[in-house]
Amino acid sequence: MNPITDSEIDIRPAIEQDWEQFYPFLLEIDKPLDSLEAAFRRYRRKIASPIHCILVADTNTKVVGIAMAHEWDEYLMSGRKQIRFSTLYVLESFRRQGIGKALFLHIYNWAKSIDATWLEWYASPNAVDFYTSLGYEGTLNSNPDHPYYEIELKRSYMY
Repeated sequence: MNPITDSEIDIRPAIEQDWEQFYPFLLEIDKPLDSLEAAFRRYRRKIASPIHCILVADTNTKVVGIAMAHEWDEYLMSGRKQIRFSTLYVLESFRRQGIGKALFLHIYNWAKSIDATWLEWYASPNAVDFYTSLGYEGTLNSNPDHPYYEIELKRSYMY
């Protein structure tokens, strides 16, 4: 497959009409699913929430990737914000074409735009090489197969 160009892919906030193409990603990565109806209600609530960033990578006919992040904590005294980057998934046939990197960059920029202090996440074993290719090294934690990553946004610059 030829790499997708920027004109062929749109990284954008998810909308309600994306649900039919969005939920299969959840079935793949976020088990167990209690019910599709409950998941849809949560999806609708989160896409409308200013403390959530739910993105899709759209080829104009098909959603080929998703990313999700949310405000994890806002410290009462200092106002510092932690953003938890919880999901990044690109369909296998569309990987290695820059879509994951574009989704990550959009999450990163969203976190900076809401004046977050940190962006943090845990990576699955399959994603470690991807984050290493972006220049990030995870630290070991109680689950060594899922390294922890943290970027201090006030001090970092990305692209």
